[in-house]
Amino acid sequence: MILYEVNLDISDSIYDDYMAWLTPHIKEMLKFEGFIKADIFHNTESEIGVKKVTAAYLVDSEENLNHYLSEMAASMRSDGINRFGDKFSATRRVLRLTESYESEVNQL
Repeated sequence: MILYEVNLDISDSIYDDYMAWLTPHIKEMLKFEGFIKADIFHNTESEIGVKKVTAAYLVDSEENLNHYLSEMAASMRSDGINRFGDKFSATRRVLRLTESYESEVNQL
């Protein structure tokens, strides 16, 4: 499993519009092969004038993520840039799951 993380710094001046745009954007991402689910996290340590949000996508393989990155990412990214210009920034990182543990307390 791969976690594809998009870390966003969004200006307060566009935050509501950006978040309204982000939901359908994520639904479009989930149509790509291998994209299983997406979670949105709001950073509790946002700066004045900027909200920090992370969109975390679970992808079934590096192959499917690499296909997205080489074939569709530029188009998907340009939509946000065309709408919101420099009022947000995005950084990305890719994490490969190597081990997973669960709490015994929560198991039935």
